[in-house]
Amino acid sequence: MMARNRTKSKRRRSKRKKGSETSNLVWTIVIVACVGLLVGVGFVSQKLIAKGVVDKATLCHSDGALNVTSILLDLTDPLSVTQQSRLKTIISREVEEASVDTMIALGVVSEDSVNWGAKFAKCKPATGDDANGLYENPAIIAERYEKEFTKPIQLTLNSMLTGATENQSPIMEALQSLISQTPSFADARGHRKIIMVSDMLQHSDNLSFYRNQGWDYFTQHNGEQRLAGNLSSASIEILRIPRTAVNIPPNEIVEDFWVRYFDRQGSRPPTVTSLGDL
Repeated sequence: MMARNRTKSKRRRSKRKKGSETSNLVWTIVIVACVGLLVGVGFVSQKLIAKGVVDKATLCHSDGALNVTSILLDLTDPLSVTQQSRLKTIISREVEEASVDTMIALGVVSEDSVNWGAKFAKCKPATGDDANGLYENPAIIAERYEKEFTKPIQLTLNSMLTGATENQSPIMEALQSLISQTPSFADARGHRKIIMVSDMLQHSDNLSFYRNQGWDYFTQHNGEQRLAGNLSSASIEILRIPRTAVNIPPNEIVEDFWVRYFDRQGSRPPTVTSLGDL
């Protein structure tokens, strides 16, 4: 009889021990899950804090643009269909290869100063491919990228390309207006780039190559003193639009002026390629 009681007592102790072990295991799982949740929340919070808040107008994070690319289009003489197609491809590739938080600005050369400045200026946001699946929704990010960035660029570019022929090409003036209206151009943390799509034939009241007015004329009329000097270390890429009219200004005047101009403005030596259509 006593042996049976001892056996029953051992069974009860065994059950209590197993129940205690099960309870401890449950609590361990709960604690680990809570710690994991806290770590996850902390990770997401750190990511969001590091990125900062996105400005709705520019799409830049709160610490501003990382890089800046300002694109100036001289469309005072309309481009051919082939040139337009190539230009769209070049700009699309430039945008695609730009890093997140690169400010992209578009402006035009026009005889009317009302048309100068940045007609589009926004930071490149994250694409769906850039999304982190742990705390971001790739589909929503991709949709926002298309709606708030890609489509507005395309619409702006298409509207620029439909302009009519104009009588003057104030390239210098339009360039400075674009720079002044490009957010973060002066204080970008990374590189600063200017892409100029133009025949580079300056023609305005201030200076005209068509009147054989080059660098000497510019300096003699205090033009050099008016330079802003705001292109320090900026890279310049020129997509040269070829012109074949009989009254084209001498190339010596054109080349000499722009080499001196960009040197005085503090930029790197320009690179030049043709936007030719043959």
